[in-house]
Amino acid sequence: MTNKRDILLQTLDNQPADTSLAGFWHHYLADERQQVFGFRQKQSVAAVVAAQQRFYDDIHPDFTKIMSDNFFLLPSLLDVTFNSPADLRQIKPVAANHPWYQDQVAAIKAIVDHYQGDIGSFYNIFSPWYQLRLRFEILDQDPVKIYDFFAAEPALFGEVLNQLAQDLSELVTRLIREAGIVGIYLCVQQPQDSRITKALWQQYVVPSEKLLLNAAQAANDGNMLHICGFAGARNNLADYQDYPAKAINFASYVEGVSLAQGKKLFGNRAILGGFDNTEAGLYYRGTEAQIKAETKRLLQVNGRQGILLGADCSIPFDTPDARANWVSAAANSKQ
Repeated sequence: MTNKRDILLQTLDNQPADTSLAGFWHHYLADERQQVFGFRQKQSVAAVVAAQQRFYDDIHPDFTKIMSDNFFLLPSLLDVTFNSPADLRQIKPVAANHPWYQDQVAAIKAIVDHYQGDIGSFYNIFSPWYQLRLRFEILDQDPVKIYDFFAAEPALFGEVLNQLAQDLSELVTRLIREAGIVGIYLCVQQPQDSRITKALWQQYVVPSEKLLLNAAQAANDGNMLHICGFAGARNNLADYQDYPAKAINFASYVEGVSLAQGKKLFGNRAILGGFDNTEAGLYYRGTEAQIKAETKRLLQVNGRQGILLGADCSIPFDTPDARANWVSAAANSKQ
């Protein structure tokens, strides 16, 4: 009998499958600083591992995106002060034996092993650009600093992003080969500041993201690109058409682009999505009947082949996990 992991691989390959799969996820740590520094506390790491194992035990999801809570940011971005763009030179390569690598691989392997081969999983990775943006937003409480630094010293900024990509490539290669994930779920987002032109983004940001994706794809051809529209951020989806990824997840509600349109835009690659991820969305607010009806509508208008049902992005913390089973049941109902 074909298990859900095999069906996931068939869907990623854009092959017909007997079952339509659905996956939804939320974070486990509400404190953003804990998401960054938690890797230094074995108790916090163990608690998140246990929570993600319980998530599997409680609802037996079709597939998962394992959250990087406790390990949000590279350790080279911590314990340093960035007052000017020149301070970016303080960022040094992460040693291959750093606990941030070793403990993260061990934690994710414990989660994947808990699945006993039944389902496939991706692992959340923030791109180099996203890493720096979160660093400034979470630790400095300054959402503008990344744009100030980039606009002032774009070449230095690009060098730093490439260094971060090398370190992240080490991580994702080990995660795929040692922890057993199908691939990574790489979070990217275009600059949300008019000073950063498309040309600047393409010259200094894109190379680091492609470097990282190429490393992941070399380890296993099963990685997903997440073009993040969290909190209404807009992206030009066409700018990502040449990114090397097996599947694409984009914010269909934010961008106003259907799954079928996205599939065509990305060369018929597998697509994940369909539901709004916000508290205003049907997945959060709707009844079981409404969510099941929307599931059937999504599959009717977008087709099934190469389609994974999910949301634009992470769902709110307090969303009942069992709602994912409503989607799965409706997707595979014969009625």
